[in-house]
This record gives sequence, structure tokens and C-alpha cells, in this order.
Amino acid sequence: MRNFIQFLVKYHIFLFFIGLQVLCFWLIVRNNSFHQSSFANSSNRMVGNLFAFKNTVTQYIELQSVNDELAEANEALKNRLNESFIPVNEHFVMINDTLRERKYRYKSARVINSSINKQLNFITIDKGRKDGLKPEMAVINPRGLVGVVKDVSEHFSTVIPVINLSFTASAELKRTGNFGLLKWDGKDHRYAQLNDVPGHADVQVGDTLVTRGASGIYPVGVPVGTVVEKEQRPGSNFHRIRVELFNDFGKLRYVYVAENLLRQEQLRLEAETAEDGR
Repeated sequence: MRNFIQFLVKYHIFLFFIGLQVLCFWLIVRNNSFHQSSFANSSNRMVGNLFAFKNTVTQYIELQSVNDELAEANEALKNRLNESFIPVNEHFVMINDTLRERKYRYKSARVINSSINKQLNFITIDKGRKDGLKPEMAVINPRGLVGVVKDVSEHFSTVIPVINLSFTASAELKRTGNFGLLKWDGKDHRYAQLNDVPGHADVQVGDTLVTRGASGIYPVGVPVGTVVEKEQRPGSNFHRIRVELFNDFGKLRYVYVAENLLRQEQLRLEAETAEDGR
């Protein structure tokens, strides 16, 4: 209290001057309609700007939860796509899907860590064993192919992305159906290569590359990228194809993990056939 009194004594002239200024301002506004209108407009504009700023801050803070809700909604929609089922009867399909058997199941996840400047890049997502994730599940997003699940803990999973030297996937040219092996050369995270496409195949710059689904891991037709360069070296029977990837791996935020529920059946059948062919 003593400090406050000392403050008033020390600055009483200045405070008196400020008080007079406020009183003059109030008298001018109160007795002049023009100034009243200007003051009201200025006040409304200031209050409006403050509310707009508050709304922007609130929306930014809530953006994470909105993104999570959208990812969950997309997950539910993907699980209802026809491509997630196989027909049991080719003539009739009922709305309750009693004549269709589920083939793919999707789970949304958020990227919490990743790298793009290594030879063996990785991605970490916030879903794990308790969410039903297992190794060798496909990882995709709305732009296209991302990679495959490598290791799983209770709450997290690591993903081998396309931009990892150990990654391979069977992919095909959407226009012609010619297929090859998708690999990364370890140089630029924006590009990969499609190898083993026969030299007689019709390959054009601008062709779209999609997954073939041969391994049973990736759904058929997931976008991969666009052909930006092709070359057939003398003496080689195969094209050398450079692909610009649809995904920018430096900007991944949300992904979907796709589980092929019929993959083990496919692998068992292929193993039996390979064994019988010996």
C-alpha cells in the first residue's frame, strides 16, 4: 500500500493530465453525434478483429482433432468400398453385404516420425499391435503408395517406405498392363525406378504407375507415380524407367494401413502349387 501511495504522489501530475484527456474525449464523443458514430464504428471494428483473431487461434488449436476425425471418417468409408470386398455370388449383391466377403480392412494412423535423407529411410506411426497391426501390411494414403509395415509394438509401428533401398513392390503401367519391380536408387526421395519391363512394351512419358497386388500385400490399383523418363540401353532387353512418385515423403501426416484378410490363403495356395511343380 505504501508503494502505491508513493507512486500516486510521484506521478500525480501526469495522472491528472491523463484523467483530463479522458474526460475531454468523453465530453467530445457524448456531445457530438459524428464523433459518437465514428467511435462506435471503430469499437465495433476492433471488437470484430479481436473475435476474428480468437476464432483463428481456436481453429488452429482444434485443427489436430479435426484432422483425426477426418482420418477416422475416411477409414470408415474405405472399409465400406466395394474394393474391400470380394463377391461371393456374381449375380446378386445385397445392401447388408451377406453375399460379399471382406478382403481388405483399413486402419487410419498418424505419422509421428520419418526420414527422407537416409539410404534406409523409415516412418513411425501411432498405431500398433493393440490396433490390430502386424508386419507386412500395406501403408497407403489418398495420394498413393507409402510403404509396408516392418515392426510393431503395442502402440506404435515402423514402416519401410518406398524411399528405402530394401523396399520392392510389383507395379504396372495402368495404360498397358506391363509390369515390373518398383525400387528406389537411394538418390532423390521424389523419384523411384521401375525395373524389368520388357523392351518391346509400349512405355510413354506421362504413363501412370499403379500397384499390381501380386504379393497380396498391396491392394490392386493404388497410385504410385508418373513415368518421367524411359531408356532402353543397347544390348538390354528391358526398359530403364524413372518414375516421379505421387507422394511427397517430406510432408506425410496421415496414412492408412491396409490388411489383406485373404493373403494367407493366397500364399498357401501358391506354396502348394510351387511344391507340386518340382
